[in-house]
Parts: sequence; structure tokens; C-alpha cells
Amino acid sequence: AGRAQVVIIPIWRKEKDQAEVAAFAKKVCAMLGDSVRVHVDDRTSLKPGAKYFEWERKGVPLRFEVGPRDVAANSVFCKRRTGGDKFGITVDAEFTSRVCSELDGIQGAMLATAKEKREANTHRLDSYDAMKAQMALKAGFYLVPWHDDGEAEQKIKEDCKATIRCFPLDGQEEAQGRNCFYSGKPATHMAIFARAY
Repeated sequence: AGRAQVVIIPIWRKEKDQAEVAAFAKKVCAMLGDSVRVHVDDRTSLKPGAKYFEWERKGVPLRFEVGPRDVAANSVFCKRRTGGDKFGITVDAEFTSRVCSELDGIQGAMLATAKEKREANTHRLDSYDAMKAQMALKAGFYLVPWHDDGEAEQKIKEDCKATIRCFPLDGQEEAQGRNCFYSGKPATHMAIFARAY
């Protein structure tokens, strides 16, 4: 079924509340059905804080805490792995769509952050000497015009430990009319060079 997108952690202090809280957690899990990969962590050998840490470390994006007050309010108390305040979601006819919307929002925010970070760390250069000098100062991706040549790539690897990471799918038209940053021959691709760390 893949990794969990939501983990439900039943919480109770009094033994009399255990059955009701566990039943509600299973009901919530069943409501999410095939729409969301969900796991109920009903282990009694760990305290809630240890479970929170474990699931956060595993990367589960959304955590539901369910206690007697939540059962009474017919809601779940939520925490995003990406941060922010805890919030409640009412368990009603719109519950599954709200959970899916929340997961989509988390994914969208993480993707936007990753793209911003990638763009901030991608340096566009036309000269091998410039790449080598800049690479000595800061890590990153170096987008350069490249004439496909395995021997030249090996020389670059030996000289500055950088290798081609990929030929980006987008932006290959940038190579047209440009010369290779290393050999000066007409560029056949745009290539991203970087060091492996």
C-alpha cells in the first residue's frame, strides 16, 4: 500500500476511554478508505510523544491525534509535519475531501520550496574556468552549454571532480547557437554538472 500519508494516534489516560477512542480511530481510518494511505498506531508500549517523533522521522505528512474530547466533538486534532499550528477537522461528509485537500496543500508547498531551492542553487555559466572557480567556493548545480564528448567529461571529472548529473528536459533550446563551455565546439545539449557529496 506504500508509505502512510496520515497516521492516527489514539490517546487516552483512563482505561474506560480506551475502547471508545480506539473504535473512533478505526472509524476515521475506514472513512479515508482508498483515498488516503492511513495507519492507526494503536501500540500501547509507547507514549504518544515517542509515536509523534517516530512518525515525523519517517516523513508522514499529517498526524491525527484522537482522544476522548475529539471523540465527543466528532473531530480529529491535526499536525502537519511541515510545521504550523495544530488544527481540528470535523469528521463529517466532507472529511475525506478536506484531508485530501490538506495533503495536496502540503505536497504543493514542499514542491514549491524544492523548486525555489533548486533554482537558487543552479548557476548558469559559459566557461569551464568560471565553473571550476565558482565550484571551489560553493556547491550547486552548473547549467552549461555542452558538446557531447565522453573524453572531455572524464577530463573534467579528473580535474575538478564534477560530472554530468543530467540533461534537463526543459530548456534544451538554450544550447542552440552556443559553444560548449569546455571545448568551444558547437553545443549539442545543455548539461548540469555538479560534484557528488
